[in-house]
Amino acid sequence: MRYSLACALAFAVFFVVSPPAGAGERMRYLEIINRAHDRVTSVWLAPAGSHAYRELLLGEQVHGGGGAAIVQIVSDHCLHDVLVEFNGGRRALYPEVDICRHRGLRLRPLPATGRPRPAMEAKRDHMPIASGEQPT
Repeated sequence: MRYSLACALAFAVFFVVSPPAGAGERMRYLEIINRAHDRVTSVWLAPAGSHAYRELLLGEQVHGGGGAAIVQIVSDHCLHDVLVEFNGGRRALYPEVDICRHRGLRLRPLPATGRPRPAMEAKRDHMPIASGEQPT
């Protein structure tokens, strides 16, 4: 009887004291809806302001005119910067997207050059990527 009580106590202490693997990180899903005319070739995500971008689509593409993709995000942050690259190399930055409150991101068409932009368009040479590589 003492042995089983000691084992139960040891297990209880182990599970209370040791945090689970990946403590604080939560898995979320984000639906990316492409309302732009051009196809999306890559989507990059980073905690807001960090520039530690990582690729979300992993070789997939989202067709323009209403195409959609659901991506899995594991993060302990709610606010993320989302960098989207369209076919032809144009980019748009959606800053501080709250993935805790919103389950989707609707990408808007990029305006013609010289008109106000609905999302900040990132310059190819000036957007740092965490690994030091530019998305292709």
